[in-house]
Amino acid sequence: MTVRYSVTIRWSDEDEAYVATVPELPGLSAFGDTEEEALKELEIAQEAFLDVMRERGDPIPEPRCLPAASGQLRLRMPKSLHAELAEAAAEDGVSLNSYILTLLSARHAAKKSARGRSAGRR
Repeated sequence: MTVRYSVTIRWSDEDEAYVATVPELPGLSAFGDTEEEALKELEIAQEAFLDVMRERGDPIPEPRCLPAASGQLRLRMPKSLHAELAEAAAEDGVSLNSYILTLLSARHAAKKSARGRSAGRR
């Protein structure tokens, strides 16, 4: 039986290897010189991990699925921040929603870019 769990693969300076984990199965991890190798080792370890859980009668955790995103968000903020953002949006000639989306997108892109640069330094 194949259960589709979440997988996280990160580089570990301490282990000098990639470490693959399953957030739904605390304590389970596998290592590899490459991300692919860590994933392959994790698949083997996961089966053994789940077999032990079944043998002990432990409940098998359900996989976490990505929630559907509606694209809508209700956000509360201080009145002063709301006023400042509304003023900035008006100066740019866009709606407050568009202005906030632009700010969030730029911040997210910068953070993603920084993560990519730090990943390239390994």
